[in-house]
Amino acid sequence: MSRDDKAEGAAADRFMADIHDQPRAILAAFAALDVAHRRRLESLGAAIADGRIRHVLLTGMGGSLHGAYGSWQRLAAALPVPVSLWDASELIQQAPGLIRPDTLVIAISQSGESIELQRLTQLPARPFAAIAITNGARNTLSAWADCAIATRAGPEDAVSTKTYLAGLVALHALECAVLGQGEGLGAAVEALAQNVAASLARLERLAPEVLAFLGHDHPLAFIGRGASYASAGMAALMTAEAAKLTALALTGGQFRHGPLELVREGFRAVIFLGDGAGRALNAVTAQDIARFGGRCLVIAADPPSGLAGPGIEVLEIPAAPPALLPVLEIVPLQLLMVPLALARGVQPAQFVNGTKVTLVE
Repeated sequence: MSRDDKAEGAAADRFMADIHDQPRAILAAFAALDVAHRRRLESLGAAIADGRIRHVLLTGMGGSLHGAYGSWQRLAAALPVPVSLWDASELIQQAPGLIRPDTLVIAISQSGESIELQRLTQLPARPFAAIAITNGARNTLSAWADCAIATRAGPEDAVSTKTYLAGLVALHALECAVLGQGEGLGAAVEALAQNVAASLARLERLAPEVLAFLGHDHPLAFIGRGASYASAGMAALMTAEAAKLTALALTGGQFRHGPLELVREGFRAVIFLGDGAGRALNAVTAQDIARFGGRCLVIAADPPSGLAGPGIEVLEIPAAPPALLPVLEIVPLQLLMVPLALARGVQPAQFVNGTKVTLVE
């Protein structure tokens, strides 16, 4: 075995080890919100209710930003104040004035050291309160925050897997604490970790079949609605980083407004069926992709009967509460990355042009 082959194998092994460590990371992330954290978050919920906080702003970059999508939608629907989701680079350059004495900032970053998050901490104005969700306890973002939550997912030097899932879980627990809706969440997270652990071997065995269906030389479109758009965004990011394949993330509605014209022989898509009313719309989109000559992999919990057919493959995942479903949705794509990268002749899940922590703005 050549030195390059050994390095390639070691990189793939580390990446897969991170994936298999995710059940533990999920539980660790939930445990990170101890009684003191929850009381602080409940007090911030009270500050929103009495008008001291008039704007809630979520921000991050990369997978951290994608993971905040569902919480942004749910908080916006539940809170009596505006809730916004900002790409941190756009926030600090285009709208730093949004950081005001009546703003609650929730910043998510795996490292807490990405250049854009560092710049956020250097803005002259301080918000009413700042919450940081990071993987470790000691970093620039956590030092700046009034309430720092360390998910403690563990070291991760490859493309994000367990740190992404840990961030999703911690952010949902934060959201529930602010809204006063945490009853039963511990049991749901424990069941989630068990379902991830139980499904890993099956999904790993299915990865070669998924690769054969989608191929390795066609760009991939990832489509989701609601909270499942987080899965589309993260899947596209991971595909570009881990397998060096062009990928696009779209909501189901965005796909209908123009990109549908891309569908023909050779078009490949992955649809996250999600939950609620969007499921039926996504099923029709999958059928249209097949009808126009493309192929579509549908990832779904409790998939409807009769959806699979020529041009459509269905990959079933365990069920979960809607807010936690994206945790399960992304796992099959994580497990696809090593065979996809190897088929493309690239080292799996390793950075070539960039680094794990982005330090150039």
